[in-house]
Amino acid sequence: MASFRQILLLLTYEVLFMSTVLVTCIDAAKSISTGIVPKRLVRKLIHRNSVKSPLYNSDHTNFDSAKFAFKDSISRVAMIEEKMKRCEVNMSCSDNIQANLHAKNWVGVFFVEFHIKDMSHPMLTVMDTGSNLLWVHCIPCPNCAQASVRIYNPSTSSTYTNVSCRSEYCEALRQRSCDQNDNCNYELHYEGAYPTAGMLATESFIFDTTDDGLLTVPNVVFGCSHESNDKPDAVMGVLGLNYNKVSLAAQLGNKFSYCVGRIKDPSYDYNQLILGEGAILEGDSTPLDTYNGYFYVTLEGISLGEAMLDIPRDSFRRTDSGQGGVMIDSGGEHSFLDQRAYEELADAVMNTMNLNCWFESELHYSRLCFEGNVTKDIKGFPGVTFHFSGGAELGLEAESLFSQSNPTTFCMNILRADYGQPGVIGVGAQQYHNVGYDISGKKLFLRRMDCELLDE
Repeated sequence: MASFRQILLLLTYEVLFMSTVLVTCIDAAKSISTGIVPKRLVRKLIHRNSVKSPLYNSDHTNFDSAKFAFKDSISRVAMIEEKMKRCEVNMSCSDNIQANLHAKNWVGVFFVEFHIKDMSHPMLTVMDTGSNLLWVHCIPCPNCAQASVRIYNPSTSSTYTNVSCRSEYCEALRQRSCDQNDNCNYELHYEGAYPTAGMLATESFIFDTTDDGLLTVPNVVFGCSHESNDKPDAVMGVLGLNYNKVSLAAQLGNKFSYCVGRIKDPSYDYNQLILGEGAILEGDSTPLDTYNGYFYVTLEGISLGEAMLDIPRDSFRRTDSGQGGVMIDSGGEHSFLDQRAYEELADAVMNTMNLNCWFESELHYSRLCFEGNVTKDIKGFPGVTFHFSGGAELGLEAESLFSQSNPTTFCMNILRADYGQPGVIGVGAQQYHNVGYDISGKKLFLRRMDCELLDE
């Protein structure tokens, strides 16, 4: 028969065991097990002018926001053009591209927030479908002492691991090197911005979920940036959603979707990004192509109201040398078309409205402007529709097509691209749509949607 002491020990062990199970169950409710990729990861998107954005300025008017969107979109497309030129000259596309003087101020349109290692390290990053790598500032780094937010220190984390130079993720990088310990180093040069370089690593990332819980995704490959002349601030890095193996989209299943609406409303709180198998891939689809680090679509025509514009399809085609074509992008609000397509659209829009109009130029970009008020003078505007291969369509109503630049002038949010450069469908044109990317299946899905419905 067991002694009283033995029984007491057995009871003690049982209590400890049950406590451990209880803690484990609680943790499991808040996180996923190590090595499991979440089927559906949902994040709110924060517009740069949102009241929740660190860049929000209550003194800024709608005119200030419109001016910034215009300048930022030009910076964005200048970055793209510079990269395309380098790719054409070098016959290969490298992330190591020198700055272009007129691509200095790109900020991005939407931010994504998450935590790294634990809840004491919040990270705000720029969502970018044209970038490969998810990277954040790390200690040690220049100017870290001047940072306004806490910087992640990998030396204090038990879940941080350097990626080997022999790893498939390291081999997927265009600019990489190996240190004496066979660790993978990366280097990125964003045109018009400070370069970033550091260690390719893995770490646990924590995401808030829609039910106020926490979802921990372990072993996420990311760039831990130690070298940058840029001062770390509230925006701590870039969330790459490209098709490269190292992008977060690729790591979580090669599918993602986002829904955006009412970009001009700073209080709008329903912009959303979904990563993984649970991404919303609904509506009509069109082939999705990838080239030189960007997503391309086959635009076949543009209509104003019921009338299809007289634009040759070659205006939308990418040549064998890589020139032209039409990409879909999350990094700028405004859209760009080649000269023929732009002129046909501008002429049709001018003929629809009985208003004084003119063209404004910024560097070699041109936009159509009108004298008047966008909410009063274009009531009944028929709308513009982009028609894609496969039958998918993207409809732009007046709110997506025009912006009030000052009290007496509004301008079209579609500009003329430089000769030979790709057209760009900016995120402003994607307003009021859910846009789904099936990277492996090479399809883009477009569905007109009220993003508020996603919160129900």
